[in-house]
Amino acid sequence: MTFVVVLKFFHFLGLFLAGGLGVANSLLMKEHQMAKEAPSAATQKTMGKLARIGLVAMGLLWGTGFALAYRVYGGMNLGLAFNIKLLGATALLGVVVFMNFYPAAMAKKGQAPNPKLMKIMPMVARSALVLVLVGIAVTTTV
Repeated sequence: MTFVVVLKFFHFLGLFLAGGLGVANSLLMKEHQMAKEAPSAATQKTMGKLARIGLVAMGLLWGTGFALAYRVYGGMNLGLAFNIKLLGATALLGVVVFMNFYPAAMAKKGQAPNPKLMKIMPMVARSALVLVLVGIAVTTTV
């Protein structure tokens, strides 16, 4: 019982960190896009730090999520809604990993990130988050 409480604590911590940092970075990016100006070097550095902390938070979510599923339910076979949640979580993790490495890789090459790709990523992330939230709401209700 105590172990489950500790796992849930760190799972919720990861959830709050990932969510808050994702919102903060999205708001910063959107403001700079609307102002049609590039973020300052300090802001870019901060956004990079937020993205890396968000990636660590996602790792925390995945690690504690697997541990909770096995500890509480005895495995990952929790039905269709849980599988939908995992699909969304996988897509969201993919976006977070991509956004942590792609812009930096392009900067090293001296190129700007593909604007079409950068515009699609937040939409994919939001759609994935909807799958996660609906999937877990149904899984934990039924």
